[in-house]
Amino acid sequence: MQLEQTLKEEYRDKIVWVTGVGQGIGLAVAKQFDALGAKVIGFDRQFSETDALHKQVFCDLSQPEQVAQLLTELIEQQLAPYNLIYVAGVLEMGALEELSLAQWQHCHNVNAASLFTFIKYCGAHFKQQRTGSLVTIGSNAADTPRQKMAAYCASKAAATQLTLTAGIEWANYSVRCNVIAPGSTLTPMQTGMWQDDQGAQCVINGFAEQYKLGIPLQKIATPEEIANSAVFLASNLSSHTTMQVLTIDGGATF
Repeated sequence: MQLEQTLKEEYRDKIVWVTGVGQGIGLAVAKQFDALGAKVIGFDRQFSETDALHKQVFCDLSQPEQVAQLLTELIEQQLAPYNLIYVAGVLEMGALEELSLAQWQHCHNVNAASLFTFIKYCGAHFKQQRTGSLVTIGSNAADTPRQKMAAYCASKAAATQLTLTAGIEWANYSVRCNVIAPGSTLTPMQTGMWQDDQGAQCVINGFAEQYKLGIPLQKIATPEEIANSAVFLASNLSSHTTMQVLTIDGGATF
């Protein structure tokens, strides 16, 4: 209760930007910050029915130029963020020789290029305020190769290094930048890859033919578990933590 009260005191009426709020981890993050009293501005192309958002921003993150215009307008409206939580991500599957350039670019636009745009615009505000926190939801696939996931792995690696580079550039301004690297998490992206009702157990067991280890904790993460860590890293509870990657995958990449 004491920690919860501390977080509520920090986030009361603070503006928090969260991308990818339509479902999964992004929606869970938005709900967590809303419960703490933050004014959550959510970015996505589709939105779930929820009271967690102070403002919905329709945004196609595959179009970085559109993103830049939207962010300019929000900042001009005095809606610049106290924290930025970049959750949005897409998965393009395909063996390297089959993967199209369009698939590659789509994955990089959403997972990395739009993050770059958010970082540029938020960074100027954070530096001016001499405070701020960025948490990027990356993936354990950023440094563990996966078959038929080249675009995703590469884009998440780019997002990770982009976030860490922002951290080293902004450290003198007391701005912190960290990455959460989830493994398999119970989201539509994950369940969309399952072939049957044994999909969850197959993920837990691993795929030897793909050289992919299972999950030692014998369960798949929930979006709420990832969101809990996002709040912790973003908040002043982690005031001396920056340029770190927190892997949350149940031991799958130990």
